[in-house]
Amino acid sequence: MPVDTLAPFNVYRDQLATLSHGLALWNPNPPKEFYDNVSIGDVGYLHEGTFIRMFNVMLPWDDPSNGKLGVPDPYEPLDCGRFANTMERNFDRVDHYSRYVSAETNSSYTQAMNPDDAEGVTYKFRNRGALLSLPNGGRRKDVIRTKAFEDYIRDHVVSWYTWAQNNKLGVERMEDLILVSSCMLVTSWAAATFVENTMEARISLASRPFNNGAATFVWTNNQGPVVYHNSQFDPLNPPRTPDQCVFIKGFRAKRTFFRIRHLRAAAGPRPDDPDNRRDDDIQVTRVPGASKVGGRI
Repeated sequence: MPVDTLAPFNVYRDQLATLSHGLALWNPNPPKEFYDNVSIGDVGYLHEGTFIRMFNVMLPWDDPSNGKLGVPDPYEPLDCGRFANTMERNFDRVDHYSRYVSAETNSSYTQAMNPDDAEGVTYKFRNRGALLSLPNGGRRKDVIRTKAFEDYIRDHVVSWYTWAQNNKLGVERMEDLILVSSCMLVTSWAAATFVENTMEARISLASRPFNNGAATFVWTNNQGPVVYHNSQFDPLNPPRTPDQCVFIKGFRAKRTFFRIRHLRAAAGPRPDDPDNRRDDDIQVTRVPGASKVGGRI
């Protein structure tokens, strides 16, 4: 199936990838019927901007949370050693936007709220672009030593892909699978993207964050085909901990072409001759990005 490069979730992902925070998820809200929030060690794939978690390899294969999309094949959990390997840090309110987007504070766009409580910002798109506003900040979790993750996906990605195919999960390519090594979690967010590259556009956003992690948003002054949405405010069930994932990092892997080693011409090939084997080369790359870290099985 051809990839729609101009779909809002694809433009949003590609435009924010240059900020080096990770792979941007157009739909940060986790499907609660599958999992509570993205975690380090998750194995999954993207579906229209949503991360679909299959299972978490930091947990035992038969952990109850690992069976929502089908019971995985038995495996040894990913072992990072006896030393701490995860760093967590909080961050405050921040806006992220791509190269051709500019932001200007303008109080005239806070009319839908109390001006003392809300801040209005006008975002101007001079070309294709995307923006993400995080009024309450959030928490970032990162793996410190990533070699164990590289080795683990190299050793297991073939079986994961086979399992996904057998369970008809819609994973078309092996490299669609991602092993998460970093995630940015928030309680509230607002996101917008502009897919055109031949015209300009603008949109204004006023947000009001609350101490309990919730926030309300008002979009106004939309000029041009800007696609936007935001987290929902529920006063009866305010967020307690960050569970909306806006960026992920990790690893993906793919099988390269078969290589047939040189055959000895004189005597002909022998089935048990190691020089005549065909090996599967597994290329591991970082998500996002394409820096090769290599390897084979």
